[in-house]
Amino acid sequence: MKDKAVVFFSRNGSTRIAAGIIAEKIDAELIQLKARKARHGFVVSGFRAVTKKHLPPEGDPWGQIQECSTVVLGAPIWGGNANPVMNGFLARADLTGKKVYLFTVQADPEKAKSDEVLAHYSQRVEDAGGTVAGIFALTGASPGKTADEGVLREALAGWEQLK
Repeated sequence: MKDKAVVFFSRNGSTRIAAGIIAEKIDAELIQLKARKARHGFVVSGFRAVTKKHLPPEGDPWGQIQECSTVVLGAPIWGGNANPVMNGFLARADLTGKKVYLFTVQADPEKAKSDEVLAHYSQRVEDAGGTVAGIFALTGASPGKTADEGVLREALAGWEQLK
């Protein structure tokens, strides 16, 4: 088990690609969150995000990060809101003493609402005992599409806080 982990949720692959690039960069374990309930379509999933619903992830991702000192959390922004599966993960996470980095991926090239979503996640991390060491907002692709790996790799090269 590595001392670092990248925990992420991805619906169409853009966040998965970004998480993989980060895990490679910092030599971290890659942990994909999957919703315990069956996935719903784009409209229902967006509605769950807008109404601040939590969808608990399957398995025990919390146990997988127990020994880590550094955790990177990544999720897409849906309907201008935090992702329900990441919310479900954070609802039960114990991040005491952990250095946590946060990143989001969204279709909007202007990254509207990314500051609000990252602030929401930051508060949840602090409530869980973690210390936010850095945040980063990425532009992915249109809903239903996957972002180009080269574009994400280039964008992530600029995340200087991530060590």
